[in-house]
Amino acid sequence: MLSDEERLTVVNVVASTRVAEELDLPDIAIQLNCEYEPEQFPGVVYRVVDPKLAILMFRSGRAVCTGGKNEDNIHTGIKRMTEDLRAAGIDTWDLKDVEIEVQNMVATYSLYYPEDYDQIAERDDQNCKLVEEDGGLRAATDKEVKDEDPRVRGVKAGEPLAGLPRKLNLNNLTFHLPFDKVEYEPEQFPGLIYRLDYPKVVCLIFGSGKMVITGARHKDEILEAVQFIQDELADLLYS
Repeated sequence: MLSDEERLTVVNVVASTRVAEELDLPDIAIQLNCEYEPEQFPGVVYRVVDPKLAILMFRSGRAVCTGGKNEDNIHTGIKRMTEDLRAAGIDTWDLKDVEIEVQNMVATYSLYYPEDYDQIAERDDQNCKLVEEDGGLRAATDKEVKDEDPRVRGVKAGEPLAGLPRKLNLNNLTFHLPFDKVEYEPEQFPGLIYRLDYPKVVCLIFGSGKMVITGARHKDEILEAVQFIQDELADLLYS
């Protein structure tokens, strides 16, 4: 059985820092061959290929790094940027004096039926993509679905749902969750927006059981939000 952390995928980490008292953006754009169009955006866009990141540098010496999958990616990108700046003769602070602060983490998570769930599928569901493996079933990965892996199939009527991806009735969910914390307007957006007070994050919940969690500054906050939502939905299993 996979843990919540193993099922969680961090898709973007946004962090801010400051690397100098002031930066000469036109000079940086020329020296490092960076994107710089001040009429459209006031910063220089410095790109890192591996890990794939974009770092926005501003005249104030501040920088915003986005695209990381973890904090190590962010630190690697900032280090590479400062090294390139220095190699080009541009003054920056020593890396040991540079503070990096995570501003936002975005993660995806899919809800699953508990391993001890005793209900069975009432009908075929081709939208729930599964793979038969080692005599059992598991959820197909995004890559398997995208590449049309021949093992991928849907749920068949009569199969046990334990451990399989969980579908949600979002209309029903709006009546179960605190009304002042929920927004659901399917004509405008297909997901339900649930704002948690603690941890202070925003969860986008979809009928497929997939969630997008944003607003956290630490991975622990995301895991806490996942556990909180699972607890909130526990009594809807048999509804």
